[in-house]
Amino acid sequence: MSDGSDTQRLSVAEIYRRSIKAEDLRFNRYIARPKAAVLVYLLRGTRITPNQVTLLSLLTSLCGIATLLLCPGRTGLIAAALVLHLAFVLDCVDGQLARIKGQSSPVGAYLDFLVDEIKAVLLVASCAARLAIDGAPTLGNLSISSQVFWLGLGLVGVCIAAAGISTTTFMRRPEYFEAVHGHKGERVAGYTKFKEPTEAAPSSPLKKLVLLPIRIVETLGKLTLHYPAWFFIPAALGRMEWFLLPYLAAHTLYLGRSWLVVVWKLGR
Repeated sequence: MSDGSDTQRLSVAEIYRRSIKAEDLRFNRYIARPKAAVLVYLLRGTRITPNQVTLLSLLTSLCGIATLLLCPGRTGLIAAALVLHLAFVLDCVDGQLARIKGQSSPVGAYLDFLVDEIKAVLLVASCAARLAIDGAPTLGNLSISSQVFWLGLGLVGVCIAAAGISTTTFMRRPEYFEAVHGHKGERVAGYTKFKEPTEAAPSSPLKKLVLLPIRIVETLGKLTLHYPAWFFIPAALGRMEWFLLPYLAAHTLYLGRSWLVVVWKLGR
């Protein structure tokens, strides 16, 4: 537990410095976390807990979803993007606040994971519904109406996202880790996952060349799934299909990759 007086003496700059992660995305490091550090600075001496901030992040995200569905035109899309951005900043706040207050806990990490995944499913459904409401054009010369197309795609997308969440939860179970690696796992601080064994680097240039396209696709997929970093672009352009289609494609690739791993590890 952090000493209260030490917490009070922390500056915004020091809070921000402590929030930086080695493999963080640039969007998080330079755009989201500086704002979060200011909020953490304001909350550091209050009774507000990290879990309460996590729940506030969910509530804010629900407001963003409602804005996306109920506010017409490009102005509504931009307003929704701003509210969803605030929800993500709050999502950065809870972890920072937990660390400086010494209130990090496994249940808090699981709550954060749960809220993030609820947001992802709701975003898929609401974007599809918004496209159906706006009567956005479909892909190709389909005989079905645009409303049916986008609502159907949204239903499929929700199933894919939910399946991916369930698969991730399964793969982060201690029983799965022990079955795959043959020993109990050590949890990564602040996360719901275990430390993976360090893999040896490819021993030859040929292996590196073969793995390069896979790693590029994985990197692009991770960036696409991190919607707060780019959701505002299609929202500002009034083209939500430019968000939903690649976002669903990334979820589909993630689900496929995860199940390939599960089948390979447990199906032998």
